[in-house]
Amino acid sequence: MKILKFLAAAAIAIFVGNAANAQGIRFDAQVGWSAPQGDEFKNSAKAGLCYSLDLMFAPSFLNGQLSFGIAKDGNILFGVKKDYEGTFALDYSASKLGLVGGKIRFDLKAPVVKPYAAITFGAGRLKLGNVKTASAQLGNLSLTGNNESFEYDPATTFAVKPELGVALGWFTLGVGWMLPADYEVTNFGEYLLTGNKDAKQKINVGTTQFNIGVAFKFGD
Repeated sequence: MKILKFLAAAAIAIFVGNAANAQGIRFDAQVGWSAPQGDEFKNSAKAGLCYSLDLMFAPSFLNGQLSFGIAKDGNILFGVKKDYEGTFALDYSASKLGLVGGKIRFDLKAPVVKPYAAITFGAGRLKLGNVKTASAQLGNLSLTGNNESFEYDPATTFAVKPELGVALGWFTLGVGWMLPADYEVTNFGEYLLTGNKDAKQKINVGTTQFNIGVAFKFGD
């Protein structure tokens, strides 16, 4: 539903601009494989899936090479189970990392295969996967998790995603880097020790995305 609302609002905005200035518009939809980046994901996530939706318009006076619009990216990164030398075990579920914002794209002139470069910037949103705890013995400290599941609150920050790719007719192939950014989340270690969910820490996470998709062009 959120994606449909996003596309509807974007379509209305770009249609109005396009009708007034007779510009060309393009809609890109891509899916692919996502690799986690950043310190937090080293222990809690492995490779996952991603998607990218872009709605762009290209002013005619720029010969269609430079386009502007809005984009929505999403990643789901599968969780892992970590056993710390038999003394402490954590079971992570899937994490979600997304980006919604403005996008600028430059397409090189070429007869068949057209390289492009783009950058998206806007609101990054992180929802770390739930963590299930088990009983643990840390030195003289005993923790009883009883397989309880801890749920993180979503976190938002400014995020940037550069991208390189090629377009071949209707098809596109690209590599994007949602650069690692700092998100403020609950300090899980503090929560385990004291039960205090208000204690916060900053974690640094991002993704590398390998996408393939299709592009639909309308107008000049």
